[in-house]
Amino acid sequence: MNRAPPGEWWDWSWNPITGCKRLCDFNGDGKPDCYAYKIYRRFGWSFEPAFHPTKLAEPRRLKKPSRIFVCSTSDLFPSWIPYEWRAEVLASMIACRIPHIFKILTKEPEGISRIRSFPKRIWIGTTITRQSETYRARILSKTCAKTRFLCFEPLLGPISIDLRGFDWIIIGKLTGSRAPFDKAWVLTLVEQAREYEIPVFIKKNVGWHQRHRDFPKEPWI
Repeated sequence: MNRAPPGEWWDWSWNPITGCKRLCDFNGDGKPDCYAYKIYRRFGWSFEPAFHPTKLAEPRRLKKPSRIFVCSTSDLFPSWIPYEWRAEVLASMIACRIPHIFKILTKEPEGISRIRSFPKRIWIGTTITRQSETYRARILSKTCAKTRFLCFEPLLGPISIDLRGFDWIIIGKLTGSRAPFDKAWVLTLVEQAREYEIPVFIKKNVGWHQRHRDFPKEPWI
């Protein structure tokens, strides 16, 4: 398992599934901006989706309860992930007796519909980068997930969204990008979260974290 960078929103990343078919181009320059893709390319590794059954037991080896980011270099719920892979990963989390919090982030929450129930300690989140993707929140809100969160990273424009029923939001920008980034986009989301008393985690790449009065320090949960 991999230790997360200090100050981010997980303790460990766990990748029993790696690789992704969705090579996200956020800058619009025709080149993938995915951090995982860039890491894999740097080391000459394949980024084709792959299942690693030998990694399923890794969370059970951590004796201290931790916050674990599941499939940080892939996505657990898209149609191109075989159902059998997904089932084994979920079964491994459910069987784990150590009370970890497992955080799963997906761009395809519609893939959750086949799951009947989740323990509360399995958090399900979806990524929203622009207004046109807010439908993902509506889909996630109708699933059986008991703990739901939204990740607005990279935040690419102003977003108006109904946050009722969500437990947490993350806000971040595209690291290393020269694309326009407006502080007002962040403030709008913070105000919408405050309306429902939803904790907000603002990533350090936004640049104002913990030093601007509009962004009070909050627990990263």
